[in-house]
This record gives sequence, structure tokens and C-alpha cells, in this order.
Amino acid sequence: MARKILEGVRVVDFTRVVAGPYCTRMLADMGATVVKVDAPFASGGKPVRANGSVQNNLGKRSIAIDLKHPDGVEVARRLVASADVVVENFAPGVMGRLGLGYAEVSASHPRLVYASISGFGQSGSFSHRRAYGATAHAEAGWLWVQQQAQRAPEPFAPGITVADLVTGSTAFAGILAALYDRERTGRGQWIDTTLMDAQLHTLSEVAGPALNGAPIEAWQPFRHPVHRTRDGRHLTINIGEPHNWARLAAALGHEGTPMPSAPAEANALVATWVVALDASDATRRLDAAGAPYGLTMTMHEAAAHPYFAERGMIAEVDDPLDGRVRAVDSSLFF
Repeated sequence: MARKILEGVRVVDFTRVVAGPYCTRMLADMGATVVKVDAPFASGGKPVRANGSVQNNLGKRSIAIDLKHPDGVEVARRLVASADVVVENFAPGVMGRLGLGYAEVSASHPRLVYASISGFGQSGSFSHRRAYGATAHAEAGWLWVQQQAQRAPEPFAPGITVADLVTGSTAFAGILAALYDRERTGRGQWIDTTLMDAQLHTLSEVAGPALNGAPIEAWQPFRHPVHRTRDGRHLTINIGEPHNWARLAAALGHEGTPMPSAPAEANALVATWVVALDASDATRRLDAAGAPYGLTMTMHEAAAHPYFAERGMIAEVDDPLDGRVRAVDSSLFF
């Protein structure tokens, strides 16, 4: 990133695990000074920091504070008093009991932007519930959506904690909007972001039909089948609109074939075309026709993709715990 748009913005980061550190990592990527508050190693700080991973803590400063001790709380208060932004993901009420909640600090610091990340929100009948990303995956409907899309006999867990990542991104967007609003009004505000809300929002394409009583078939077009090639690789192909169908059909050797009206029929036809070709041949043809596709890769293959190297998405950094490591760089470019 050439420009540090948030240079001069000071963030105090009371987060751990994934959603919060992911949010504050993006603030650091944009040039903010992020001070990560870690628990002392003796009280579990190292495992918690490691769980957040090197990836989500790049570009941050760190201070170890024991928030169970009055002196530690006083240090935290001084940090907050000098901050533009506070981000925390403790259970609702914890920061308030420490005297560090938005209500406690905003009276003397009205310009403060304060973001809280939780499973079920800061108030309401569900706010007492503790949650991880897996909680929202299950209760906001995503595991069921995956199960239906794959026609699997049982729900199955994803390989990454998507709810945490979209919640961190939502909090990040809210913080940017609040900082912009502060420039106009002179006042900060409290942002209440939850795993459940963010996960449901990502499912809008299928939640909308469900809210209106539509059957599963109403969101059939949102399924993106994975097709096997002759040599055992797999391609994801999104058929989309008729003009894209024309590109696909021509690329795969069936120019002029009418597009079936039913998505399931169209996908089944594409499967018969793809399985007759090796992956290298299919991708070469699709590339030449300008048709979108995705060649399924292992994580090791994807991390070594020349596209990411060309974009500068892989960085080498020094980490005090792990030494010299390769890490995913920021996806924000200006």
C-alpha cells in the first residue's frame, strides 16, 4: 500500500482470537498506530496471542497489561484516554465493570470511536451468550445452507471461521464510517457488531427467499458446482447469464448449444463437457474465451500462486515469537 490513509489515528486493541484482531489488523494496514493489549505471558498471554496468529497481528505494537490488577486497569485507562479508537471483544459488560466501557469513558472523551464485537450483541435477551464463529455458522443458517448446496446427509463445518472474518470486516467498515462522521460532527460513537448479524448478512441471497417463504429451489442459481476434469482436477464454473453461457459453450467445444432454462440441467451439461477435457486444456480454452472459472487448488498451491506474488500479497516479516515468517500482506491498495 503506497498511502497510509489512517496515519495519525491511534487505536487501542483489547481483542483476541480472530474477529477483533482481524479488524484491527486492517486498521494497521491503513496506517493507524495500533497498540495491542495482551495479557502477561504468565496469565495466558502467549497462547492467546498465538491463537490470533502472526497474520492478524502484523503491523501492531504490543503492551502486556494485567487487567485483573488495579494498576493494570489504570494503565489501560490512560491508553484509552489518548486513543482515537478502541476495539474490544470481551463478553458484554466486562469492559464496563473495569470502568473502560463506552459509557464510562465517552463522557470525558466524546471524540472516541468505540467498537465492541460479540456473539449476540451488547444488550437484549441473548447478549449473555458467549460465542465463537462456529456458533454463528450454526445458528445463523450457514451450516444448513452448505449442507443443502452439497446435498450432504449431515451439516459439516467449514475449514475457516467465516463468521469471524466477516464480523471483523463489518467492524472495520463501521469504524471507518464513524471516523468520517466524527470529522463532520466532532463526536465519536459506539459500534455494536455481532457474529450473528454479520453471518446472516452474508447469507442475504438465500435468507431473502427464506424470509418470504420460498422453497430451497428459489436459491438454486446461487449454487456453484465443482466439475471434475478428465485428469482428476476440479473446476468451479459459474454459468451466470446467457452471454456467459455462450462463452462457456464455445470454449468447451459446444458453440451454439442453447442454454437450458433450469440451472440444474445447465450445470449437468457443463459437467459432461468438462469431464472430457484435461484441466490444462479446459483452463486454456476458458481463458481464451474470457469465461470465468476457478481451478481448485490446495492451500499450498494457492499460497504459491504467481498472481499473489505479482500483487505483492506475500510478505516476509520478523515476529518476536516465531522469528522470520512469511505472511499474507494487506489486500487494501490505494
